[in-house]
Amino acid sequence: MLDLVRAEEIFIAGNTHQALELIDLIISENTSLAEPYLLKGNIYTAVGQHEKARVVYSKLVKIDPDFVSAWFKLGNNAYRTKQYQKAIDYYRNELIGNNAHSLQAKDKQITMLQIGRCYMHLGKIDSALISYNKCITIDSLYSEVIGDLARLHTDNGDFTKALMLAKKAVTLDENNIDYLYSLGTVYLKTNQYERAVTYLQAVSAQRPLYEGLHYNLGQAFIRSGDNIKGIKYLAKADSIQTLYSRLENLKMDVKRNPNNPRTWLALAEALEYAGMKKEADQARLAVHYTGTLKNK
Repeated sequence: MLDLVRAEEIFIAGNTHQALELIDLIISENTSLAEPYLLKGNIYTAVGQHEKARVVYSKLVKIDPDFVSAWFKLGNNAYRTKQYQKAIDYYRNELIGNNAHSLQAKDKQITMLQIGRCYMHLGKIDSALISYNKCITIDSLYSEVIGDLARLHTDNGDFTKALMLAKKAVTLDENNIDYLYSLGTVYLKTNQYERAVTYLQAVSAQRPLYEGLHYNLGQAFIRSGDNIKGIKYLAKADSIQTLYSRLENLKMDVKRNPNNPRTWLALAEALEYAGMKKEADQARLAVHYTGTLKNK
């Protein structure tokens, strides 16, 4: 649909409200179309309006419950707001019904990955393992699953499996700081302190304010006999924990009042300071959207 393409182009150009107005016009002319709701929900998601996105995606599945990716979008929406059981239900709906026949193997795998992550947040390790293993059945070299499994086994105390998986994840994507951090952490847990320092410092070079990094580096240096460096990193860990506590508070603020541009701006600046560029860019989209609401 050319009008929808135009609406997306307008949004990308930074005119969010104009894009939403065009989508609403398209909907008013044909309320049975599903596609406009998908784009509208995606735009609301991009500007941090998750409750508005949920309402729009819900309308989409009422119009066409078999629309590919619609339930997945609802699942992601619930996941972002930490409603993990609800997210699982939505993700499962994506995997059943008529739309399941249209899903590519990669789409099924991503959906199963998200289900596994929900179970991890809920503390249901066995259920998470089932979901992750289904992902591996589809593609044994899917690095995100391997990385998640490495963290799962680390948290579960099975360091032999964790080490094997963490090494594999780094081999598949050697520049991924999450995988480097996992491998460094497993080396720390298995008393291989010099190797732990090597991988943890590689993370520090890319993301110096990575949560947990300085604490683990401090532990690695102290246990390897370098107390001076260890104490320095532990002190840095305390200040970083303060930053992450502030981030959590700011996220709660925007959840309580998603239409406040000043709160979104504070969150964007804090995310930038933490080196979380992608998240900061998304927060700035929300700043622009909410900052022009009063003119609408």
